[in-house]
Amino acid sequence: MKRKQNNKGFTLIEATMAMVLLAIAAAGILLPFANAASIQAEGARQTMAANLASELLEKIVATPYSQIHTIYGSSYSESEGGLKDAANQTHTGSAYLGFSRSAVCQSAAVGSVNLIAVTVTVYYENREMTCVTTLVGDHE
Repeated sequence: MKRKQNNKGFTLIEATMAMVLLAIAAAGILLPFANAASIQAEGARQTMAANLASELLEKIVATPYSQIHTIYGSSYSESEGGLKDAANQTHTGSAYLGFSRSAVCQSAAVGSVNLIAVTVTVYYENREMTCVTTLVGDHE
């Protein structure tokens, strides 16, 4: 009498092949999400850098014209962990980690008008993120 074989279920090779195919499909689906997360983080850093540059630029512009060179000199910098806000308080919080900024103030003349050219540069982990330049006139 012949025994009837029980062919219910998968063999080990079939199960392994199914897992490999599922892993390849999952990697293909999840890879764009990982790339999108890194692009989103870079965008957030760019926005933070623009805000930090604007903040320092506004702080310099609000300084009396005669004191800009005295306070900021020809080269001013704030290192990582030492960024100051408008009230001269150090920025705290993890959002500011890795950022540093510098400002260069140079005398400039347009015709007979004396101005100061102010350039603010913001860095993230020593990589330039943004650079903003403006001219400041005597507004006293």
